[in-house]
Amino acid sequence: MANKSHPLDWLILASLVVAWGSSFAMTKIAVTHLDAAWIMALRLAIAAAVLVPYAYAAGQTLHAPPRIWAKFTSLAFVGHAAPFFLITWGTGFVTSGVSGLLMGAIPLFLVVLAHFFLPDEPLTLPKAAGFLLGFAGIIVLIGPKAVFTLGLSGEEVIGEAAILAGCICYAVHGIAAKRLGIEHPVKQTAAVCLAAALMGLAFASLASPGGLAGTPSIALWAVLGLGLLPTAIATLIMYRLLSRMGPSFVAFSNYLVPVYAVVLGALLLGEPLSWNVGAALALVLAGIAVSRWQPYSKPEAAP
Repeated sequence: MANKSHPLDWLILASLVVAWGSSFAMTKIAVTHLDAAWIMALRLAIAAAVLVPYAYAAGQTLHAPPRIWAKFTSLAFVGHAAPFFLITWGTGFVTSGVSGLLMGAIPLFLVVLAHFFLPDEPLTLPKAAGFLLGFAGIIVLIGPKAVFTLGLSGEEVIGEAAILAGCICYAVHGIAAKRLGIEHPVKQTAAVCLAAALMGLAFASLASPGGLAGTPSIALWAVLGLGLLPTAIATLIMYRLLSRMGPSFVAFSNYLVPVYAVVLGALLLGEPLSWNVGAALALVLAGIAVSRWQPYSKPEAAP
C-alpha cells in the first residue's frame, strides 16, 4: 500500500527535482575538461567538506558503532561513488538523448526491487501503470528516435551498459537505505558523502594520477556546483524523503528531472522548447496520479 503523502512531501520532491535537475549542464561542462573519475571524486569531496562541518554544527557527530559505519560505507559505494563514475563515464560514449532514456529506467528497476525486498511497497497494477506512463513521458520528451539509436556494438554499447549499471546502483541504494534504516538525515548524509569521497579520491588518484593538470577554471566551477547542489543538498533531501515516503515515491523524481532540465535550459540558455515538453509532463503527472491511486473502500458500519 502506498504511504499517504502530504503537501510537504510533494514540496520536498520538487526540491529534489530542482537539485538533481541542475546537474546536467554542469556535468556537460565538467566532462569536456576533466576525467570522469575526478569529477566523481571532487564533487563528493566538496559535498563532504560542506556537510561534515554542517552536521557538527547541527549537533550531529559522526561517531557511530562499526555496524553503522559499515552501513554508511556500503551506501556510499552503491549510491554515490559507483553510479557517479559509471554514469559520468558512460555519457562520454552516447548521445544525451540515449543517456536520458536509459536514466528513465531507474524507477522501473526500483519498483521491481521494492516489490521483492520491501513488504510495504508491493507492485500493484496502478503502480506498474503509473511508472510505465512516466517512462512513456521520458520517451516523448527525448523523442522516440532515441529508442532506435541505442548502440548494439562498439563503444556505444559499453557506454550504455555503464549507464544502466549506474541506474541499477541507484535503485539498489534506494532499497538498501530503506531496509537498513536511516539515521538522522544530516548525520547519514555527511557520513555517506565522507565515505564516498574517500573512495572516490583513492580511485581517481590510482586511475588518473595526472587528471587535474591544466584543468580550466570553468570546469572547477562546474564541479563545485555539482558538489554543492546535486550532491550535498540533494542527498540531504533524498534521505529525508526516503525516511518519510520510501523509495518508490522518490523514484518519480527521475521522471520529473529531465522535464525540469529541458525547461531550465529553455529559460536560461534559450534552448528550443517544443510541444513534447508539455506532453511529457502531462504523462509523468498522470503516471504519478495513477500510481498513487487506491481503491476506495467503504468503511464498515459500526455494530
